[in-house]
Amino acid sequence: MGSNSSQPPAELSEEDVEFISSKAKIDHESVKVWYEKLKAACPNGKISKADTVSFLRSINSGKEDQIEKQATDIHKAFDANNDGIVDQREFLIGFALTSTGSVREKLKYVFRTYDHDKDGVINKKEIDRMVKIAMSLHAKDDPENTTRVIEELKRSLENLHQGKDLDDIKITSKEFIQLLMENKELCELVSPFNIDQPREPVVQQPHTQSK
Repeated sequence: MGSNSSQPPAELSEEDVEFISSKAKIDHESVKVWYEKLKAACPNGKISKADTVSFLRSINSGKEDQIEKQATDIHKAFDANNDGIVDQREFLIGFALTSTGSVREKLKYVFRTYDHDKDGVINKKEIDRMVKIAMSLHAKDDPENTTRVIEELKRSLENLHQGKDLDDIKITSKEFIQLLMENKELCELVSPFNIDQPREPVVQQPHTQSK
């Protein structure tokens, strides 16, 4: 996150194109043209905050202060070394997580935050990275509670695989999303942004008429 080394530009999947298209209300071809311009402007895969504002503005009809806030949130979450730079993959994930959308949609992108080698599962190394990011995001405000929730996260991940040691498990996107959908604390711990959990539906009991 926010490293100095250049990385190859992230490519858009069809799911990415569909997501950006629905949020920005532009057609698929326009999304692809927009992203090609982003890659051409930032060929080393690194995006400054000014570039982030510019590219958000080009597909976002929101107010200027909303665009500035979205850019600030993306860089605050991913610019770990405070050099003012994020990479294109982080920009895409940040765009998704700061846009409107369902919890499940957003958690797909949270999963991609941690699936660093893009093999479709989160392994021990990536879990360790997740823990470090969670600590950097939350430990300053509440170190004791953060430590407690991290231990709960580790236990929950082990329980997904019948108590296997973390060294031996690989977490799929489906497992990861389901776990976070069911546990608000864990969701808040590992997400770079606040994600509102779905509220439990209120079931209306039918009225019984007295005889």
